[in-house]
Amino acid sequence: MVCHGNSGRFIEGWIYLPGKSEFEGVKIDMAKIIWEGNQPWGKEFPDIPLPEGAVKIKRPDNLLSASVPYGIIPMILCFIAVIIKKSTSTEFLFDLRFMPIGFLIGFLLIPVHEYLHAVCYPKEATVYVGICIKKVAAYAVSGFPIRKCRYIIMSLAPVLLGIIPLCIFLICPPEWKGLLTICIVPLFMGLISPSPDYMDVMQIMKQVPNGAKIQATNEGLFWFKG
Repeated sequence: MVCHGNSGRFIEGWIYLPGKSEFEGVKIDMAKIIWEGNQPWGKEFPDIPLPEGAVKIKRPDNLLSASVPYGIIPMILCFIAVIIKKSTSTEFLFDLRFMPIGFLIGFLLIPVHEYLHAVCYPKEATVYVGICIKKVAAYAVSGFPIRKCRYIIMSLAPVLLGIIPLCIFLICPPEWKGLLTICIVPLFMGLISPSPDYMDVMQIMKQVPNGAKIQATNEGLFWFKG
């Protein structure tokens, strides 16, 4: 989920490590990604001034509860995948001994979800990534303006974390119960957890003209022509 409302290391083409300047090799231009660790939910971040004439995008006050309906179709797709796989075997599909591994992977992928948002920003941007253990949630925040098309791609990038286990689940032989069990939790989490992002994309497609730029602030999302 992309949250809009300093600490940590940052990435600018590379991950910087204690005692190291940077990895050797070809440098990749990407945004500065600042990992903030555990933070209180709703904290404010550095704002970039909005241009004159910027229009606020209308969004629900409670984004998490309002986004729940947007997870219904992805959930149905997950159950359809299970039904399809079940049709290939008369036995129970899962080995529940592997279920804790699936949950562990699913929760470890929560920060990865946010990094997939972050890497979609251009090299000029600074993106703050962190988690809120109390809310069992994570965030990726940047005030850098990007065009509508890029913003939509950025919002939907974490869906890959659901598509990959979905593909593995569907092509995996039914006899491989351990792998099926490990995949099922990341599959559901990967496709359903981007519900707030699905909602944002729908609002952006309705309200923002093509070619416009979108900028996140502590007061919400705004669009402007430029």
